[in-house]
Amino acid sequence: MAEHEKIRALIAEIATKHGVALSPDDPLLILQTINTMLLGESADAQQTQLQAFKSELEEMSDRWGTDINAKAESILNAALEAAEASMKARMAEGAKKLVQEVATEVSKGLGKPLADGVKIANRNLLASTLTIVAAVIVLVAALIH
Repeated sequence: MAEHEKIRALIAEIATKHGVALSPDDPLLILQTINTMLLGESADAQQTQLQAFKSELEEMSDRWGTDINAKAESILNAALEAAEASMKARMAEGAKKLVQEVATEVSKGLGKPLADGVKIANRNLLASTLTIVAAVIVLVAALIH
């Protein structure tokens, strides 16, 4: 609707509702025109401020998103490192336990053969000693005769 048509519609509405006839050069209509202009300028200024605010909010949102991603990544890395350290500690503990169990079993397995070997060596030593004693007796008997 053109500006003149808006003014005519306003004049008709005032005449209908209030029974007052206004002309296009009436001071009230001048005030109406000024109000319309001021409202338009105010709306433009508010729109400009709204755009600036929207841009600022978007920028803040992007920064927050970046910060949140960085913090989430940091937390995940820390959790991963802690899990890895825990897993390494458990693996080391399990390896130590396994080595101890293997050593115990090997000791049990080797203990009897070693003990048997010592017994056999002692018997061999005794037999050698008896043989030497017998040889000495034979030698002494041969020298005496």
